[in-house]
Amino acid sequence: MFKILFLALLSLFFCSNAEAKRFQPPVLTAEFDQMAFPPLYPTFSWEPLPDSRFYQVQVVNVDKNIVVRDLLNSEALNRVTDWNPFNEKGNFYWHVRLVDKNSKPLSDWSEKQYFSVDMPVKFAAFGDSITHGGAAYIPAGQLSCQWQTYCDFPIKNLARSGDTTEMMINRFDNDVLPFRPQYLIIMAGVNDIRVGKSADSVIKNFEILRDKCLSNNITPIFCTITPMNPEKITKRGIFLTDNDWRHERELINIWIMKNRHSIDVATALTDEDGFLRADLTPDGLHPALKGKKFIGETISAYLKNNF
Repeated sequence: MFKILFLALLSLFFCSNAEAKRFQPPVLTAEFDQMAFPPLYPTFSWEPLPDSRFYQVQVVNVDKNIVVRDLLNSEALNRVTDWNPFNEKGNFYWHVRLVDKNSKPLSDWSEKQYFSVDMPVKFAAFGDSITHGGAAYIPAGQLSCQWQTYCDFPIKNLARSGDTTEMMINRFDNDVLPFRPQYLIIMAGVNDIRVGKSADSVIKNFEILRDKCLSNNITPIFCTITPMNPEKITKRGIFLTDNDWRHERELINIWIMKNRHSIDVATALTDEDGFLRADLTPDGLHPALKGKKFIGETISAYLKNNF
């Protein structure tokens, strides 16, 4: 009887072990190890395995040898964004494995990818998904999706997808001040006008952000709000109000360009009707590779000429 029980347990062990290794570990596609700085809100990404759905991501603090994040993919089969900011100095690595719907491992862990959080920084960028790197066509953790890639200066990405200017005010102390940037590039407002906010309300929020920068010895650098393409936005199912957002955007951009430090990144992306050029966007909201490259090079030239 004992022998039968032992053989049954042994069989169960080997079957479970085989189940765990039924799939090869995922291959990482995020490129934090190639960035000057990892994003404050990193998007971990990988190549999805065939016939798979659930993935587990762990982030380990190397200095303390503890797991600081344990995430399940929620956005897509090949990515998950960590919405808790990495705003403390340290060394980390992340890896991912395939799991079933009950979080049981179906593969070994992938290789480890290391990244470090350092502070202070000289230049930082503060904004929404256009700065964060978010887009439907490529995960935000890849170099080509971030305009910072095309700058000649290392820029810390402090942006967060989906942010309005009010949200940025609310997280300023927690997300900007720990890095003590000398210069803060602010590119935001498109999510405000997309949901019908007035130019006056956005300008008031920009004034608050400007004053918070100045009171903390940070030089604010405002970038004009990029346009949208309603036809493509509607096809993608993104919410857009029926108000005259082009007029509100124009009023805000006029205010932005009156600031001591301002950069016009929007005009070259705009067609004759005041919309985001169709050839520059897959979804009507986010500039794609060519647009990101233009934004990064334009900002880089301004920083080179002024600082």
